[in-house]
Amino acid sequence: MQRDSGLQRWLKLPFLYNLLQDAIGGNALRRRFIRSHVRAKPGDKVIDIGCGPAQILPWLPDIEYLGLDVNPYYIDSAKRTHGNKGTFVIGDTKSLWDDSRFRDADIVIGLGILHHLDDDDAAHCIRFAHRALKPAGRFVCLDACWVSNQGFLSRYIMSQDRGQNVRTEQAYRQLAARVFKNVDTWVDTKPMRIPYVTVVLECEK
Repeated sequence: MQRDSGLQRWLKLPFLYNLLQDAIGGNALRRRFIRSHVRAKPGDKVIDIGCGPAQILPWLPDIEYLGLDVNPYYIDSAKRTHGNKGTFVIGDTKSLWDDSRFRDADIVIGLGILHHLDDDDAAHCIRFAHRALKPAGRFVCLDACWVSNQGFLSRYIMSQDRGQNVRTEQAYRQLAARVFKNVDTWVDTKPMRIPYVTVVLECEK
């Protein structure tokens, strides 16, 4: 389930989405995520599920980049901004399941995507990532995460997110472990300028 009313509706527009992410420290968080957990090398093939306007592309080395998103405004923005530096496709993991371009990847990224999906759709997304990876490839994702003793303001802000399927670290791990044998997780209780909690999953095929 995803909220698409009020402010959430306006966040479908790439300019406003990026503006908000800069203001709250979301883009700085993404840069740290790319550096510390994605760790792409020049020449890698990287698939970005729910790529948005592909704002992470400039922070990656010279790679083969494929981004997919259901929002055509985001994909149009990515094409205008990045041109031939990547391939940008409208669709989700179900509609693109048989698309041969989404194979033999070194890394699959899911940046803030799983908390937008219910358990069945999240499980399908994880299977898509596993199928798209080479042996020993990695699925790396970052998502909002509930923790025990979480402050009221943090819990309230996260409850207003467009994604209405925020989970605990254990719940994310259990979803990923259905498909991947090796799953590591890291929780950050102060990832941005606003009260928020995130978890990173690194899953190796």
